[in-house]
Amino acid sequence: MDLMPLSDSLQRNSIHSVDRVIPAVVAVDGPAAAGKTTTCLALAQRFGLSYLESGRTYRIIALEALRRRVSTSDRQEIVILCDDLIRESRDQDLLTSGRYGNEDLRSPAVNVAVSDVARIGEVRERVTHLVRLWAAGQERCIVEGRDIGTVVFPEALVKFYLSASAEVRARRRVDQERRGSYEDVLKDVIRRDEADMSRTVSPLVPADDAINIDTTSLTLKEVLGRMSSACAAVTLP
Repeated sequence: MDLMPLSDSLQRNSIHSVDRVIPAVVAVDGPAAAGKTTTCLALAQRFGLSYLESGRTYRIIALEALRRRVSTSDRQEIVILCDDLIRESRDQDLLTSGRYGNEDLRSPAVNVAVSDVARIGEVRERVTHLVRLWAAGQERCIVEGRDIGTVVFPEALVKFYLSASAEVRARRRVDQERRGSYEDVLKDVIRRDEADMSRTVSPLVPADDAINIDTTSLTLKEVLGRMSSACAAVTLP
């Protein structure tokens, strides 16, 4: 498969400012365990893209709130904590900080707390700015999250929205993390879906121009095939 069209387009696209962006970005959104990380990493390698998981930042804030005994329901204190973490990490380093392991960031407590953090508008504004700042420093990149194609990069070069049934996503999470019962994980997946889709600020919805892929009954190879074809077909106006 010829992979040059996407790479050429990304190289020729440009970012003129941090918050007013013409992004050289592939945006991938969708609910938890829909396959975003696995496919993003594969596409990043195939097309030579830098990769970022935006949700990691919300998890870092949630984890630090738990460690510092800051209530995630206290909007003002969480915003203050977010600003403190940004200063401590020298802005964009917070996005890719190696100080935090996946085991801590994906603990049951963080899984619950992150929903509270992610619904705070002031926090989302700050994270959006950090993501755009990070992308401005990349030649080409792929970013996954919940609102990448709708809010963070509405002019992204290619947009995907991955989904799957809650039951399949819960099973995948159990298989990947080897922690918790299927029943408990399923409840958490459904709870997180409701929190993400019903929040007032940047709810989880497909962008109007996103390519929707239901991964419920698809193999990883099939999903990657569809996404790679869409990426390889991209040309600039």
